[in-house]
Amino acid sequence: MYTLADLPKDDQSCLNQVLAVIYPAGLTCPWQSHPNIHVRLKYLWCGTCRRKWSLKKQVGFGSSKLGWRQILELVTCWSGKQSPGDIITSTGLSYWTIQRWLERLRSRLPVDQGQLVGLLEIDQSYLGRQKYGNQHIVMGVVDRETNLIRLAEIADCEQDSIEAFLDQYAELGSLIHADAHASHLAFEDVGYGLVICNHSHGHFGPTNRIECVWICVERFTRRTRDRFMHQFLPGLLREFQARRSHPELFKCPFTLLKSMAVPL
Repeated sequence: MYTLADLPKDDQSCLNQVLAVIYPAGLTCPWQSHPNIHVRLKYLWCGTCRRKWSLKKQVGFGSSKLGWRQILELVTCWSGKQSPGDIITSTGLSYWTIQRWLERLRSRLPVDQGQLVGLLEIDQSYLGRQKYGNQHIVMGVVDRETNLIRLAEIADCEQDSIEAFLDQYAELGSLIHADAHASHLAFEDVGYGLVICNHSHGHFGPTNRIECVWICVERFTRRTRDRFMHQFLPGLLREFQARRSHPELFKCPFTLLKSMAVPL
């Protein structure tokens, strides 16, 4: 795992290393591939096209006043699953600066949205606290063979909402393992196989994997945010799925920045 001690000590060295990762074949301008590029901390300038572009904007930090060393410190702490308090201590940035930029970075993470097929487990969980009016329902499906997951917020636990989730994330003909909730009993009528386990009778085996996912999601949510807030739920679910499906991206801050870089 990459640590803060492994980072270059100054902004220019950090910028040079980011450029080497994002442009492994050599730095060229994004318009005509000219090699005559002047590197500045705030922008890159093509001497042939007479145009400049922002590398910060390209990797998700457009309009940011953070230096390259601070950006890499933030991304390194984030990829290492540090809590907001630990990131504040490590980087010296304010709480709101950290949360604002991390939320923007989460929106750039790659997330697989294809349908899962085969032996699947489904369940729904409640995040937040009902007594504070901050509780929301998340539906999940996990593939037993590949361990891939799909998570999404649903409006309620009615059959229509759950079947709409399955239409998007589970292929027809898959064998679904679920608990004995009333909204699950009609899956066979819409083209899925169904294995029911009644949790009230102590039968948990067929849904162990999805239950473990909820434990991990709740732990991840508590560690990532000091308190649950609904407006951050889509970003948290996106990050959780990306960490589970693409763990290699979070081993190095430079690889993570490259995966989030967008072409101009």
